[in-house]
Amino acid sequence: MAHDPGVPAERRRRPKISLQGRIIAHLARLMAPDRSGPGALEAAIAEDRRQGPAMPSRKVLRRLKVDEVQCAGLRAFRARPASGSVLPLRLLYLHGGAYVMDLKAIQWNLVDGLVQRIPAEVMAPVYPLAPESGWEDGLAAVERAFDDVAAEVGPARVVVVGDSAGGGLALSLAQRLRDGGKAPPAALALFSPWLDLSVTGEDQPALERRDPVLTIDFLRAAGRMWAKDLPTTDPRVSPLFGDVTGLPPTIVFSGTRDVLDSDALRLAAADPQIVHHHCPEMMHVWPCAPMPEGRRALDEAAAFIRRHAVA
Repeated sequence: MAHDPGVPAERRRRPKISLQGRIIAHLARLMAPDRSGPGALEAAIAEDRRQGPAMPSRKVLRRLKVDEVQCAGLRAFRARPASGSVLPLRLLYLHGGAYVMDLKAIQWNLVDGLVQRIPAEVMAPVYPLAPESGWEDGLAAVERAFDDVAAEVGPARVVVVGDSAGGGLALSLAQRLRDGGKAPPAALALFSPWLDLSVTGEDQPALERRDPVLTIDFLRAAGRMWAKDLPTTDPRVSPLFGDVTGLPPTIVFSGTRDVLDSDALRLAAADPQIVHHHCPEMMHVWPCAPMPEGRRALDEAAAFIRRHAVA
C-alpha cells in the first residue's frame, strides 16, 4: 500500500501502541505535579512523609495477602497470593521514588502483576530515604534485607526486583554482593531503572521533551540528596559507572518516552548479556498501569524469573 505523501515520514514510522497506553500517557502528563519551581522537591518530600508508605488498593488486596513485618530490622511488607500454594521463591522488591519518596499504591500493581504470574512471596523493605539518610544507610539496609530473605530459601531462590530508583539500588546491591564475595541472587528484574544520578546522558534532553512524568532538574536534585558527599557520578551511587560484569542474569525494561531510557540503553551497551526490552512509546515504569504493553512486560519478566530462579 502506498504511503500518503501528505503524512510526514516520522508519523508513518510511529509504532502502534494501545489506546489504553495513549490515554494513560496523556493523563500522566496532565496529572504530573509541577516539580520545576524552587522548593518543589522539598514540598513533595514533606507531603510524602505525611502520607508514609502506601498499602495496596482494595482490588489488589483481593488477590494479595499483605502483612507488615520486620525484615533485618527494617519495617517491611510481606505479600503473597491470597489463595493457593506458594513457590519456594522470594522476590525482594525495592521500590522507586527517586530515593526520596516512599512506596506508592500504584507500585503495588507491579508486585501484584508478578505474583499473579509467579506465586511467590514478596518482601518489600521500607529502606531509608534521602534527605534524612543517604546511599550508605540505604544500600546497607537492603543488603541486610537480602541476607535475611536469602537465609530463608537460599540466595539461588531470591530475585531482586526494582523500579526506577529501586532498580538502581538493585544493581548497586548486586555489585556490592559480587565485590564482597557473597552469593548473588538468582536474577535481577529492573523496570525503568535509574542508574546514573548525574543524569548526563547525551540523549536525555531530547528524551525529557517526550517524558510525561520526569524532569532532569528534579532527578539531579534528588540524586544529590542521596549521594550526600559523593559526586553523583561515583559508581557507589550511580551503578552504571561501576563494573557491570559478573552480575546475575538481568532483565531490563525501558521505554522511549522516559528520561531514564538512556540509562537502560547505556547499561545494555556496557554488557550485551543483559536482556533489554526496549519498548516504543512507553513511559516511566509503565507495567504499573493497566495496559496491554504493561501486561506483556510482566509476562516477559515472569518468564525470565521462572527460567533463572524456579527449578
